[in-house]
Amino acid sequence: MPERPLTRKKELAAYYTDLRVVDYLVAWGLGVAPGIVMDPSCGDGRFLAAAARRGARRVIGCDIDARTIETAAQTLAGADIPLSLHESDFFRVEPERVGPVDLIAGNPPFIRYQQFSGESRTRALASALRVGARLTRLSASWAPFLLHALQFLRPGGAMAMVVPAELAQTGYGIATLQALCGNFARVRLITFRHNWFEGAQQETFLLLAEGRGKSCGSAELVPLERIEQLEGLIAEPEVDDSLRLHPESDASLGLAFIDPAARGVWHALTRHPGGFQLRDLGEVANGYVSGANAFFHCRRVDAVSRGIPLEWLFPVARNSRSLAGLRFGGEDLVVAEDAGTPHHLILPRPEDLFSAEPEALRRFIAEGERLDIPRRYKCRVRTPWWKVPGLVAADLLLPYMIGTAPRSAVNVCHALYSNSLHGMRVFPGVAAEQIALGLLSTFSLLSMELEGRSYGGGVLKLEPTELQRVRVILPTGSDSALHQTFDEADRMLRARDYAGATRLADQVILEGQVGLSHSNLTALRHGRAASVERRLTRGRSNR
Repeated sequence: MPERPLTRKKELAAYYTDLRVVDYLVAWGLGVAPGIVMDPSCGDGRFLAAAARRGARRVIGCDIDARTIETAAQTLAGADIPLSLHESDFFRVEPERVGPVDLIAGNPPFIRYQQFSGESRTRALASALRVGARLTRLSASWAPFLLHALQFLRPGGAMAMVVPAELAQTGYGIATLQALCGNFARVRLITFRHNWFEGAQQETFLLLAEGRGKSCGSAELVPLERIEQLEGLIAEPEVDDSLRLHPESDASLGLAFIDPAARGVWHALTRHPGGFQLRDLGEVANGYVSGANAFFHCRRVDAVSRGIPLEWLFPVARNSRSLAGLRFGGEDLVVAEDAGTPHHLILPRPEDLFSAEPEALRRFIAEGERLDIPRRYKCRVRTPWWKVPGLVAADLLLPYMIGTAPRSAVNVCHALYSNSLHGMRVFPGVAAEQIALGLLSTFSLLSMELEGRSYGGGVLKLEPTELQRVRVILPTGSDSALHQTFDEADRMLRARDYAGATRLADQVILEGQVGLSHSNLTALRHGRAASVERRLTRGRSNR
């Protein structure tokens, strides 16, 4: 199937902001920094029009798209103030050319690093470095965009922008937040429990930064339920320390949104001597990408009809649904394939082309060519196209995309795994069973919520670097006791009693081993439940 081209809206990252949010940002900004207003990605001109209505002395807009500039000009046709519109890549616009301004307001383009490349990216990263942020080439466009924009501000100026939650969730986002705190006297992030940005696949914040030229040590978090609550927030007081995000610390954004009691228990458990981050216990890696799942996977019973030699078949775990219990073994492969889902990867050997009987490989290649498989993106960029790369043997299979019940399993059948899962090679001296059981505890489940990022539909996504930071307290005791608890938790999971398996892990690890009181365990469970409910709520379309 040919790749679908980006729509023009996505190509330009043109997602227009709710007018209530526009009005709030402009009103706040002009309240702390009246004068000249600039929107560096002006789109249809709605931020500039709001600034004109609210008494800006002059408005300046920039956009890379000529048609968008025309629309903005039409929007502002009746404004009785000086107007400058620049059709340009913003990273080509120098502050000396149009600045200084009093207020930067708008919604920066969100272009992921795969499409954000070339000279524009080179200029962007160089500009970010000028204000102290060394961003990597994996940075999305919005991050250097913010940092380039702040250079247009006069001393004492302000910034009022829509920003993605990645500002507080990714390495390049934290570097951007550090630079913002290093260039403004006060930085606030308004967050929302209910998603308000139609069309956006992830959580968004409102950034309020004031006092350009000074610095602050942390960003204040202002949690709201819905955007209707913005009214009346023009002059809110400073928040307490529990709602501050310190970009140079290892603190998680999600901690600000759980009950103080749960937060206290969490911090105490992170200091427990039996606790670890997964990176202390092994190496985490994502799985393979076949490029054409239906072609490269096969049920063992279908191998003969497809002309596939059995020695080409390697057992695999396809996704979290493959992990029924705390261990993944041969019986799980049989059950999955009896239900109709292939759980073997077809992996021909290159030497088969030169064997005495190369017909099987020739038929396999011919079948793929007939189905146009070599033209699939992942297939056409590898040689040979019919051999899937990136195969990793793992001791432990771990979740990647999470709904409400993260699945981990000891890989007892040495299966390969796809990129819908992560795998972990455990360091010597640690049992994979200990980690799998520990990850069932409420402590680790909350840790996943705090480290991961939520996207469309409320799904929690854990990249390898995020999963490596997940915390776990390993169960101790005799081998027989560990095996008994492990087997019982495995049985519960296979009976679809996930809550029961978590209660068992809590009873053994948090209560019996750590000595956590019933009230503290209850607070921790409420904190985890609140985190899950928050992302699921944001994933719904209601606003």
